[in-house]
Amino acid sequence: MFRLAVICLALSSSLVQSRVFLLNVDNEGEMRTEFEKFKVKYGKDYEGPEEEKRFGIFVDNLKEAKRMQERDRGTAVYGVTKFSDLSDEEFANYYLNPIISNNNGTWPEEVMWTEASGRLANLSAPSRFNWRKKGAITRVKDQKRCGCCWAFGAVANIESMWFIKTKQLVELSEQELVDCDNVDHGCKGGYPYNAFNVIVKLGGMMDSEDYSYRGRKDACAFKPSKVSAKIQTYRNIRPHETEMAAWLARRGPIVVTMNAGAMKGYVRGISRPDFTECSPTNLNHVVLVVGYASSRRHPFWIIKNSWGADWGERGYFRLYRGEEACGINKFPTTAVA
Repeated sequence: MFRLAVICLALSSSLVQSRVFLLNVDNEGEMRTEFEKFKVKYGKDYEGPEEEKRFGIFVDNLKEAKRMQERDRGTAVYGVTKFSDLSDEEFANYYLNPIISNNNGTWPEEVMWTEASGRLANLSAPSRFNWRKKGAITRVKDQKRCGCCWAFGAVANIESMWFIKTKQLVELSEQELVDCDNVDHGCKGGYPYNAFNVIVKLGGMMDSEDYSYRGRKDACAFKPSKVSAKIQTYRNIRPHETEMAAWLARRGPIVVTMNAGAMKGYVRGISRPDFTECSPTNLNHVVLVVGYASSRRHPFWIIKNSWGADWGERGYFRLYRGEEACGINKFPTTAVA
């Protein structure tokens, strides 16, 4: 028994040690070394005064990452990411959703869940589920410096729903939405439900090979003869995580709008920020929930992001499930293929 207790204590200490923030953010020499590693890893090259400006931002971001890790109640590790040289304002303009960020208190009624949207009578669901293991999820993509996460989230959802219906996994065109959805605002933000409505009106979606992504808004080049997938409509899902899990396991991945405040410095693990760190009312990013599970008494959502496979867990993010973290339950929705 004593030996078992010692082993358990050692394992527990190892787990705690693995989450210790390893960088000394107050040591300029160490920060300079990490900054040079960051530049090499991500191919950064600055000229003149820009070098010192970016170094200052880099240090500020690592101080924030250290603070986030100290306050996080999950297993998440925060630190150096591809965004570590961006100010909060730059990060928000390039990678988040300005339209949603500026209209958190005035969401359109069409986005709200109603009885007419439909609901599940039976909320039973397996303890874990992952649509990646079903072959229903395309590769992680990169929206680059264009605030069109709304298009990437909607397209990722349609790709999966089309697969579930036809068993054909096709990479569809986000650029089609950026160019042809004039209700939303291209790289300046938008809403997934608008994207679904536009796709229905257009008559479908072209694949990404025929309509490649450019990361800026251009003239609409949609060709009906090149349609690779269609949807009939969309459904809003009740804003409760139990129903979201049941819906996901039975029907398919879900588009959600959330607060991405904890994601800028996220490296890996299950993020569980408190409400002061990640307000559930300050929504600013659209992503796709592809599954859920639990680890060491931490239930979590598995989230596909659109910042490339060189961010997070190969482009994915795990967020604590069951306490409405970061507002993930506010406006869940899905296309109907």
